[in-house]
Formats: sequence, structure tokens, C-alpha cells
Amino acid sequence: MTEIYDGRDNRPIYNIKAVVEATGLPAATLRAWERRYGALSPARTASGYRLYSGRDIDILRWLKARVDEGMNISQAIQLLTLERPLQRPHEPAVIEDTVRHSRPLQAPHESRDVLLSALVRYDEGLADRVLEEAFAVYGVELVAESILAPAMVRIGDMWHEGRVSTSTEHFASNYLRRKLDSVVNAVPQSNSGPLVVLGCAPGDWHELGLLLIHLMLRRRHVNTIYLGQNVPAEQFVEEMAQLKPALIVMAATTAESAAGMAAVAQAVQDMQRPQPIFAFGGRIFNVDPALRARVPGVFLGETAREGVEQIMTLLSRGAAGAPGIILHLPHGETNP
Repeated sequence: MTEIYDGRDNRPIYNIKAVVEATGLPAATLRAWERRYGALSPARTASGYRLYSGRDIDILRWLKARVDEGMNISQAIQLLTLERPLQRPHEPAVIEDTVRHSRPLQAPHESRDVLLSALVRYDEGLADRVLEEAFAVYGVELVAESILAPAMVRIGDMWHEGRVSTSTEHFASNYLRRKLDSVVNAVPQSNSGPLVVLGCAPGDWHELGLLLIHLMLRRRHVNTIYLGQNVPAEQFVEEMAQLKPALIVMAATTAESAAGMAAVAQAVQDMQRPQPIFAFGGRIFNVDPALRARVPGVFLGETAREGVEQIMTLLSRGAAGAPGIILHLPHGETNP
């Protein structure tokens, strides 16, 4: 583990733009870490602008490195309290104080509820601030999986229940979809390694779970092609024969689309060897487990994270047809 401080002093001389350039952290992330955890207490100019020291920059770089290694920011802050031997003897233990007095962590479902409340009131500014802080605190995958996706489902449920108008539902759903798309598009596409093709079954328009899987795979530098909703069965096998994917992932959420998927899966099984692995999942297979046996392929399992780990293991073996692929498409998807 690298040391936290590199010997620079505590003079507050760097503005927030300089800190963003020095650390690679967005300004919104800096503000969120300060507000929620008290990770830093920057000085202020007479006009109220933040000023940071070299020591502040070292702390932020250290925290960012821990987050990049897979910790969430709250874990990184707690670990920072254990790194006190790296402090100089004359420096006060400010981190312990700020952790002790920082406001309680808002759970993802609470952030989701605040986000929905803002969207129902057409308050896009508040919604943006909620998501800025959530991304800073939880990271991309947890926000997508535990805030954005459930919010999309919930706003659809509220519309079906008559609790919000059609206009409100359209505004909120379009906002949430834009945010989720922007998260996916911000991840560079990998063009090397085994190819994974993802798409919804013929006649199925419920792509939310599949989109989350796509995001997680892209963040792990997996070479993916995302076909989206309602993949037509016509010419599908011919196209797959040209693309030569290692894995085809298909989702279905209704009994009707599951039947169409079964026909596609059988056609894939009949392809000339070595044919791709066909893996499938979706809400309907959780509601009616008996349907799983009707699709020739590998059923997709319990959680997105477990599923992606299994896919990564499978792809790392480089063995088409290897067993053990598990995926999950979240419960409760809706397409209002």
C-alpha cells in the first residue's frame, strides 16, 4: 500500500480546479466526500471558494487509489483511520474526528426515494445532485444496480397504480434512462478478447436487467455487442455465424417471449461447431422455474454480480461450452 502523504505542507493554496487536475476526481465527487464523510476540511477564500493544501491532494489521491482497487469510499475512509502511523507527529488526527462527526450514510434505497421524489416534482436539478453524490459515494455499478434500475421499475409501478400521471412517468423514465445510458456509454468499448452478444428475446421489450449486465461486463473490459430490445429471430443464426461470439446472452420476461427464445436457442445449438454458448434468464424464469427446462442452454442465476464473476471465470478459461455460467436479470422489471 502506498503512503498517504508525500511530504508537502498544509498551506491552502490550490483551488478546486487544480485539485481536480491533480487527482482526476470530479469536483462533484470532492464536494460529496467532504459533505458526507468530512474527508477534508478545505480552507475558504474571502469569497467562499475552497482552497486545498498539498497534504489534501495526497489524501485524495490515496482515497481514489483505494476506490479504484474496489473499496467503496466509506471503507477507504475507515482504512485511512488505521494509517495514522503514516502521519507526521505534529499533525492532528483530523480524519478520526471527521469520521466520527460525519453525517450517517444514506442507504442506496434512501437515495432512490429522494431521487424519485425529485423527479415526481420535475426537479431535475435536485435529481442531478442526488445522483452526483450517489456516484461519488457508492460508485458506478452500485448506483446503476441499486438506485437507477430500481427507480425505473418503481416509477413504472407508480404509473400502473395511478399514483403519477403519464407525463410524469415519461419525464422520470426518460431522465433515468438517459442517465443509465450515459453510464454505459462512458465505459470504453473493448474490441479484443472473446465476444459476448447480449439481446432481448424476440417480442420482449424489457431490457433493464440485460443493460445492467452489459454495463458490468464492459467495465470489466469484456468485448460485448449489445443488441437491445426485441431481437428478431430472422437471420439471427446467420449473423452469429459471422460474428462468432463465445457467448450469447438472451433475456425474456414473458411466457410468450420465452417461447420465442427457446426457438432461437435451439437454432444456436444446431449451428456448426464450435457453436457459442447460449445463456438465458429473465423475470419469467424466476416466476415459473419450470420454463427453464424448455430452453436449450444455460439458465442465468441469482445475482448480477455473481453472474458476471462466473462469466469472467468462463471467458478466462477460453473454453466455449465450459459449464458454470450464471447470470441474473433483476426481478420486477417493467416496461411502462
